Amino acid sequence: MLLGPEAEPVLAAAEPPMPLETFVGRLERERATSTDSLQWWRSGEAIRLTSIGTLGEAVAPRRTLGEALRTFARGFPVLQSNSTVSLEVTGDEAHVSYRVLDPRIWPRRSDAELTLGLIRGICDRYGVPREAIQDLCFEHEPDRDLRALARHLGRAPRFGQDENRITFRAEVLAHRLRAEPQGDAAESVKRLDSALIELRRQTPVAQRVHELILAQMERGLVNQGHIAAQLGMSERSLRRALAAEGQPFHEILEECRRAHGFALLVRSDRLFGEIALLLGYSDQTAFSRAFSRWYGASPRELRKMGAEEVSVIR
Repeated sequence: MLLGPEAEPVLAAAEPPMPLETFVGRLERERATSTDSLQWWRSGEAIRLTSIGTLGEAVAPRRTLGEALRTFARGFPVLQSNSTVSLEVTGDEAHVSYRVLDPRIWPRRSDAELTLGLIRGICDRYGVPREAIQDLCFEHEPDRDLRALARHLGRAPRFGQDENRITFRAEVLAHRLRAEPQGDAAESVKRLDSALIELRRQTPVAQRVHELILAQMERGLVNQGHIAAQLGMSERSLRRALAAEGQPFHEILEECRRAHGFALLVRSDRLFGEIALLLGYSDQTAFSRAFSRWYGASPRELRKMGAEEVSVIR
């Protein structure tokens, strides 16, 4: 997505699609010249589902908010690579989370505000009142006056969190579409399913493994057997596929640990032992040895020096 005249979101017409780091970097550069603290949030709310192609066409006719958000989360990869949207219901709360998986793509403030604004715009189509929103979290730290944003949202967001997330009362998932559904719902879902299948076919196995590891690293689910099962493959088939692409599983895992671990070191105050466990190391010593080998400095030295973050955004 790009912003057209009067900050109206439109799809980029250029081929091939713009790389995610380029898109996020452009948003950050535009943010640096803007004094409007609501620009990206309101731009997200204003995005028309018809402007986001196959995904929007599948979301638009869903009769309930729950159906719409589940379709949006499942189909998000066809709209944006190397990122994920999830919907989880815990008790009487529903959480919609958005993450860019590549730790090097940072900062990504405008991107987070734009995407959560889009999700809030979907909620508006189902008559979700402002007071139903119970929490709003961003990964980044606040960088400007937040009073206008807090007034617009009806609450002050929380910053420096583990993910970008909107939390609302789970009961609103049953809200029905306020307007008459447009288009053939079943046919639009078939097109989305076809697009997802084609995307998987075109995406190298190593890239899919990389994204799955980053998405689940902090949940303790990263091992070759689990990743193979998620890809619908046996471990043997996965090893063969990765060997054919010249990227064995252990090298991909090490790359993910290096990038994600560095981000945790310089963007959080988590204990080193906790980071070691999140990355899947057996103990803090193994974690420290790996980082000393990669960076020529221990995790403690990296954090103390306030090391400049590795970023693909310039």
